[in-house]
Amino acid sequence: MIQKTLVLIVFAFAAGFLLKKFVWNPIFESRKKTTAGTLDGGKTKCGDKDCGCH
Repeated sequence: MIQKTLVLIVFAFAAGFLLKKFVWNPIFESRKKTTAGTLDGGKTKCGDKDCGCH
């Protein structure tokens, strides 16, 4: 009986870890990322306006 309980606990922990890693984190990391409104997604050094330097 105790062996089955331990197996279920370990399985639940492993399933929770995989769900968090592959489902939960990608959903909420994509919400945190915002672009600055530049043409290349905020990677220019001259700001958020198109100044013609790139």
